[in-house]
Amino acid sequence: MPADKVDWRNWWQKEQQLIRELALMLLMAVVVGVYFLENARVAVEQGQRRSAEALAQQLATSASEYLASGNLVSLNVMAQQTAALGMVSRVEIRNPADRVLASAGDESVGSISASRPVRIDDQALVGTAVVWPRRIDAAQSRQLETRFVLVVLSLLGFRLLVELAWRRLRAEPEVLPEEETLEADLVPVLTMNQTSEAPRAWLRIGIVNFDRIRDRYAADMVSEMLNGYGALLQQVAEVYGGRVLQNIGAEAAMVIGGETRAEACFQALCAGTLFRRLARELSEQRKEQGRTPLEFKLLVTTNGDMAHSWALALAGLPGRVHVPESEMARYELDTRLLFQGERCLHVLSDGETIRVQPIEQLAQRYQKLIADQAARLLQESV
Repeated sequence: MPADKVDWRNWWQKEQQLIRELALMLLMAVVVGVYFLENARVAVEQGQRRSAEALAQQLATSASEYLASGNLVSLNVMAQQTAALGMVSRVEIRNPADRVLASAGDESVGSISASRPVRIDDQALVGTAVVWPRRIDAAQSRQLETRFVLVVLSLLGFRLLVELAWRRLRAEPEVLPEEETLEADLVPVLTMNQTSEAPRAWLRIGIVNFDRIRDRYAADMVSEMLNGYGALLQQVAEVYGGRVLQNIGAEAAMVIGGETRAEACFQALCAGTLFRRLARELSEQRKEQGRTPLEFKLLVTTNGDMAHSWALALAGLPGRVHVPESEMARYELDTRLLFQGERCLHVLSDGETIRVQPIEQLAQRYQKLIADQAARLLQESV
């Protein structure tokens, strides 16, 4: 899979919650905006209709005597004066046979019109006065719609600014490389001294409900369970050049070195993914054989504090490999794996809240590598 496609997928996974929120805000704004714009249009039309009706009534009253006497000149003058008003588009004065006797204004009119009968002494019908109000100015409608769009864009922009400000406030301070190297390289691993000064990363593996399993089963049965999965961990260590400090059991740990911390961390992440795949295959076999399977929580970190990393490992999700979010960003691992940002865990350790990210899977090109390695190891173990 191309790197740019993986980057886009990772970006989508991290930002999909914010994108959904923005899309919902936009949808709500569109619905509310259409409702209010339609109400505004209806209100304007109703106002025009009332004004046209009032003008038509006034024109009918004034034109009654001229219609009765057949004074077409005066009728045309009245029609022109009425049509000259800014709110009027066209005026017509008709006889009882609906023939236009006097008219003024635009030929093209809208669908809204108001007509009033012209009567003499409120009895004899001598004609009809019809008034068409001027159409709603398209420029004003566009201006109102433009203002609405600007308001919506301003709201979305404000939400983005709030999100950026919040991310900046909660961002962890960067650690200087010199301090980081000194801290990790001087911390002892369990009771063993590290003779190599190469950058290292640790893979911690915890068994789900291990205390309950030890209480429920006999010691030899627990040992049989651990040996099968422990053999898998040894095979993974050989593949990635790691060293098992403590095999599957109470507090499993494997250390992997690399030219850089980023490389060591990614190698440990691949090792954890490979072990998870192999452990699932073994667990399926044990289920088919009616034997008890084991489930694991895995953590990859460059922090050599074993108690700290073990606490983070135990706080993870079953069946997942986890990486502290700060290390994932520091070593740019997010471009080589897939995860869901909203599933990030907040773990309290030594009075400090650590964000730990469960990893769904590696990028496509690394998935194939893990699959090939797992197939080879499974074939060798048959």
